[in-house]
Amino acid sequence: MNLILFDRPFETTRLEGKDPRAEHLFKVLRVRVGAKVFVGFVNGLRARAEVSLVEADGAISLKVVGTESAPAPLPIRLLIGLPRPHTAKRILFEVASMGVQDLHFFEAERGEPSYAQSRLWTTDEWKDRLRLGTEQAFGTHVPKVCMHSDLQSAISLLHGEDAHIALDNYEAAGALPQLLSEGFRSVVIALGPERGWSADERHTFRKNGWKLAHLGAHVLRLETACSAAVAAASASLGLYDMQTSTIL
Repeated sequence: MNLILFDRPFETTRLEGKDPRAEHLFKVLRVRVGAKVFVGFVNGLRARAEVSLVEADGAISLKVVGTESAPAPLPIRLLIGLPRPHTAKRILFEVASMGVQDLHFFEAERGEPSYAQSRLWTTDEWKDRLRLGTEQAFGTHVPKVCMHSDLQSAISLLHGEDAHIALDNYEAAGALPQLLSEGFRSVVIALGPERGWSADERHTFRKNGWKLAHLGAHVLRLETACSAAVAAASASLGLYDMQTSTIL
């Protein structure tokens, strides 16, 4: 991780020795009194904190010594046919680290409804994956995740962006970058489950004004397609105009 996330801002705080964040500081980073570490407040500022006390049991006290703005979320939203839990774990981490605005999962016709009842979704594990991705990204924006019962229900809530595009290997009108016209500033990108879209789902996209696009001739794994789509859209929308920087 490149920073440690906290739910709420603080000036000073104490982490119990059993807190995973304290364990990381104590056992991995091996911090001592006076060491400085980066912290972040969920959906808020990024900060620099100084270690003010290290206790024998691994408990650590921190004091904020400076703050700055964190990178804003990308104006990219993802709609994804609910995949296998193992795949979903990877997606949650990767797209959080890339800074997407939010994620919407739905039960696709060719998906497996039981995936929604997996341990990933019935515990806080999915939240942990998002936080880990955000910490890796040196950011503070944790994408919101929504679940929908079907495609039409999800589409009905995803409006207002400049472009609405569903990725499709076989019936696309063109490549994703080609469908993001100059002047577009935001996009919703839909990706099907591992077995792809059904004919009815393609029809649903078209009747709602969505366009079908592809990512090239190679068939990608879903988690790879998510990352590739976010990267391609970010480049096309001119979102890669800044690099990582800090004044802390």
